[in-house]
Amino acid sequence: MSDNPLEQIQGIAGEHFENYIILVVHPDLEMEYVYDNVYAARGLLEMARAEMINPPALEEDDIDWDGAWNDEIDDEDSDF
Repeated sequence: MSDNPLEQIQGIAGEHFENYIILVVHPDLEMEYVYDNVYAARGLLEMARAEMINPPALEEDDIDWDGAWNDEIDDEDSDF
């Protein structure tokens, strides 16, 4: 297996997905990307862009308020 993390991710994506595009940003803000099919990659980017511009609205029933606001403290995780 490659030592390059992006190549490792690409190998895993290729095993599990029909089409993919992977975008990463290095610490020095350099962008790098890989994809398996240029037409599929363009479609995936357009779909992602549309979702980001107009995200689907959440319904009240979609939010787990009990799980989000659990006041119980686990003694093992507490520093107090």
